[in-house]
Amino acid sequence: MVNRIGGLASGMDIDALVEKLMAAEKTPLTKLQQKKQTTEWTRDAYRSVNTKLKTFDTYIADNLLLKGFNTKTATSSNSKYVTATATSSASGNLTIEGVSQLATAGKTVGSKQVNSNGGVATGSTKISDLEGSTFTGTGEYSILLKAIKSDGTLASEATEIKFKATDSIDDVMKKINSSNAGVTAFFENGKLSVAAKNTGALAGNAAEVQLVTEQTKNGVTVDATEGNKLFSLLGVGSSGSNDLVDGGSNAIFRVNGIDTERSTNTFSMGGYNITLNETFNSKATIESRIKTLGELLDATNTAIPRLEDEIRDLTPIVDGAKADYDDALIMFNGANTNTALTAAEKKALATMNTAQLTTLENLDLKDNAAIDASDLTDAQKTALKGLKTEEKEALNNFTTAELKDLQKFSAYENLNSTSKNILSKMTATDIQELARITDLTSDTEIDGSALTDEQKKALKSLSPEQRTILGNTSDADLTGMSKVINTKNAYDTVNTDLTTKIQQLETNKNNKIKYEKDLQEAEEELIKLNSTPDSGASVPNVTLTSTTDVDDMMKKINEFVKTYNGLIKDLNDQTKDKKYRDYPPLTDEQRKEMSENEIKLWEEKAKSGLLRSDSILRSGLSDMRGLIYQSNPAVSNPKYNTLFNIGITTSKSYNDGGTLEIDQEKLRKALEDDPDAVTALFTNKGSEKETITVDGVEKTVDTRGFLHKLRGSMKTFSENIEKKAGRASSTDNSYTIGKSLVDMDKRIDTWKDKLEKIEARYWKQFSAMEKAINKANSQAGMFAQSGGQ
Repeated sequence: MVNRIGGLASGMDIDALVEKLMAAEKTPLTKLQQKKQTTEWTRDAYRSVNTKLKTFDTYIADNLLLKGFNTKTATSSNSKYVTATATSSASGNLTIEGVSQLATAGKTVGSKQVNSNGGVATGSTKISDLEGSTFTGTGEYSILLKAIKSDGTLASEATEIKFKATDSIDDVMKKINSSNAGVTAFFENGKLSVAAKNTGALAGNAAEVQLVTEQTKNGVTVDATEGNKLFSLLGVGSSGSNDLVDGGSNAIFRVNGIDTERSTNTFSMGGYNITLNETFNSKATIESRIKTLGELLDATNTAIPRLEDEIRDLTPIVDGAKADYDDALIMFNGANTNTALTAAEKKALATMNTAQLTTLENLDLKDNAAIDASDLTDAQKTALKGLKTEEKEALNNFTTAELKDLQKFSAYENLNSTSKNILSKMTATDIQELARITDLTSDTEIDGSALTDEQKKALKSLSPEQRTILGNTSDADLTGMSKVINTKNAYDTVNTDLTTKIQQLETNKNNKIKYEKDLQEAEEELIKLNSTPDSGASVPNVTLTSTTDVDDMMKKINEFVKTYNGLIKDLNDQTKDKKYRDYPPLTDEQRKEMSENEIKLWEEKAKSGLLRSDSILRSGLSDMRGLIYQSNPAVSNPKYNTLFNIGITTSKSYNDGGTLEIDQEKLRKALEDDPDAVTALFTNKGSEKETITVDGVEKTVDTRGFLHKLRGSMKTFSENIEKKAGRASSTDNSYTIGKSLVDMDKRIDTWKDKLEKIEARYWKQFSAMEKAINKANSQAGMFAQSGGQ
């Protein structure tokens, strides 16, 4: 620390002198700081470009791809009975020839009047006051409910609803109705009504709402026995049954000559969202349904005994294949394959060579220091140290032979599907050749072997770990592995066949029950209709037709081009911005001397031209422009396989930088002529490298639609920017500009240290000068005093 002495002796303003001297010395640091500021602005400018690219990409995804590019409208020939809207995939017509039944929700009304201690129960009656109630205290009771879902299936898990004895009936109703159980409960005039929120009938005789007695979830068991008693008190449900609500029905109708049903009255079919409003042509529809159900029942009755015979014949074959596999496994396993090692520990064992296996045999596994000092790999050491005490003791007691048995089984278990596939196809000669390769991690040795090209390719595709496992396995063990794999494959094949047939049999048996029940109900309904006057009255079929909304597609394309042009103009302007070299970033001293408006105007010029003629932006824009005139051979109509053919071209002015122009008449004609081709041109998912036949010749081409190609080009554009400017979350050392900033910070710190030393030197020199002047003044005074005397 230098003692600073002011200019008392010399009469000079030392502070001002040092400040001026240091101002000159600081010039290199100031330029470096200004360069850092410019670099940060450039980084931010790049990131701003990426933000704009991301915004445009999101716009394309949300407005043109996810919502559907080809907007279609649907018309119904009789909206009294059927209404519909069309999705972009709607094509052709759908004809609803009749609806014999609408979907309804199951509902149950209590079978008895519910009483309380004071008479007929009301919504305000407490659960503890119900006649026959055993609910007491302040504890909670659980109800578990399962109900039909909107897709027509039963919920896989029950919803728990809790109540107390002190709750009123209305309290319980509110809890049920506000839950996700899919149930509506209503209590009025002493009776309870319970209904499923969703329409439809479950397969077989399953109730649409069911009480569950007990459910275990995440290791916690919920007992709902007491909750089920509540419904009995309220007159709903029956003793010995958990069925709560039944009677839901599916919508039954005939479409395009096919009898079918749905669990709701609103559903999707053939690209249409259809809503059935009323029944019509019921008699004809039921007659057709009876015929269809009869055919289905006949086919099911034929399939059941055939499947039973096939299962009976296949069962001993499966048993034999299982026995072969078990025998091969027993012969290969040795005595210790059931040791309870973890997958990581088995993998460590599988990767050990002979020397490492010997090391393991001589190791005290309870001594972690000894394990760390061994010649095993880090992964093997970690796995061994992770063994439980009893596992370490067991492994320490293994003989060499037992360790080898355990190792080879661990090796087998750790083979991936590719490895097993290689072994399963190898002959005895191939296996011997595989065993002769001394280093399976070497592609050169694999290529020099006598294995087939296919086997070499497969081996080289394995991970180093998989290659090590195979390389550590003897030819005898490889042969054993091969036999185990082949017998396992044989067993899996026939067992899968048997399992499939058993499932098919079960499905057919369930279908038989359903078809018989549906057939009986349909026949009963037909008898009822036949006894009703005018039941055979006919209504013309309801036809649903879809048409392309050309105006909406025109609007979407024009909005896209407008948004695209805005982005292109913005990026082009940045590459052409004038650079004002006379306006470097302001220093702190300069800012103090300027107004806010002056600072703003200065920085506008200082930030101008940061990306002028930037190679990344120019390359990215060039790639985007290059897509405009690319054809798409995957578009079925060659008349409309380029944007140019549908009236979209780049501006003729070079200064516009590739903005798009639209020939509105040409675009409308293309949309009216073949909207599907235009849609494919824009939105076809395709592939960047897809092999298709063009004019009888196979070619590998890019079949993606323009929007997908554009998003791909922008992704590459964005990734190139990220390599240079990173993201907000990136560390400085992970991108080019960041590394430059790190280097600048180091240089700035170095300069600051240097300037501190220079300033200290100046003060030291001026302080020495002041001391000398003081001394001279003192001596002069002494001389003057002596002379006077």
